[in-house]
Amino acid sequence: MTPNNSRLGEDAEALRAILDSAVDAAFVADGSRQVIFANRSLGDLLGLTPASLLGKSLAELLQIMGASLENPQATRGRWEELWADPERTATTVLEYRTDKRLFLKETSLPVRRQDGSWLGRMFVYHDVTHEKEVDRMKTEFIAIASHELRTPMTSIKGSLDLLLGGFAGEVAGEIRELLGIAQSGCERLIRLINDILDLSKIEAGRMQLKLQAMSLFDSVQRSVRTIKSYADSFQVKIEIDCPEPLPLIVGDRDRLDQVVTNLLGNAVKFSPAGGTVTVALRARPTAIECAVIDRGPGIPPEHFGRIFGKFQQVESGAKKGGTGLGLAIAQALVYEHRGKIWVESKLGEGSRFVFQLPLQPEGA
Repeated sequence: MTPNNSRLGEDAEALRAILDSAVDAAFVADGSRQVIFANRSLGDLLGLTPASLLGKSLAELLQIMGASLENPQATRGRWEELWADPERTATTVLEYRTDKRLFLKETSLPVRRQDGSWLGRMFVYHDVTHEKEVDRMKTEFIAIASHELRTPMTSIKGSLDLLLGGFAGEVAGEIRELLGIAQSGCERLIRLINDILDLSKIEAGRMQLKLQAMSLFDSVQRSVRTIKSYADSFQVKIEIDCPEPLPLIVGDRDRLDQVVTNLLGNAVKFSPAGGTVTVALRARPTAIECAVIDRGPGIPPEHFGRIFGKFQQVESGAKKGGTGLGLAIAQALVYEHRGKIWVESKLGEGSRFVFQLPLQPEGA
């Protein structure tokens, strides 16, 4: 049956009217990266008519948006990546400034014709300013509450340490056991509070990195020493695999020690008694790669997408619970260093948590 051209025209006009009435700004660019559709909300956002945007290249559109975007270079790079991978769907949040500060969630997805051939990409911009403000207020509240909790908890721990150390006289038997339980619980609470404060600082953009040229190998060595007694308590051995000297990176020594220590602690927790955790370091063309490898039960593939989320845990095979913040903090700190982090795992064969950090620029 041949489609009725009149009906097709009506359908197209109806679709255009629907998209024009949408609150979210949107545009479609074809395979040659030219705008073939822009709705009224996008025109309102840019202060232009939708018709004036038709036929413009993505470069021209970005130039129009660029004056208001917080980081137009990042947007340009992201758009290049999207056109290199036609099937990819991607979401990110942009900071956009006009007469007021806006946060826009940009979602890009491929557009196909009725015959299945690739037409181009659609970009939709949803205002998430209110959600970001709520998140900011929540983060500030958590930071304040955590800070207020840390001071008395530190005092309590100090008093318990003194009592167990014999400051007020010899402590033995059941009393020592009870004080030890209180000390252990206090230490766990302090670790949780410190993790929450770190994550709050990162999310609020208040994490100040002390960047310097440094060796990631040295960071790994320090982290292994830090975690050794914990690993020994579970009869887990830690080995470093680094076959050649590595170039330097630019990083915050303390924070990268924290990343490696968090990954090692997680690997030890999921390793069998008598097992080995390996830290493998390799030089890549533009980065140093660090992989923390355990021989534990592995992670189900359906958990890959959420494993780095806050308070997320995969309990299978774990010897001891944690805060559920270690991987979230590790990911956030790697991102702060302009790096990337991911997990590779097979059930029954263990897991590899891998991160890469860019090399120190030449002449730096």
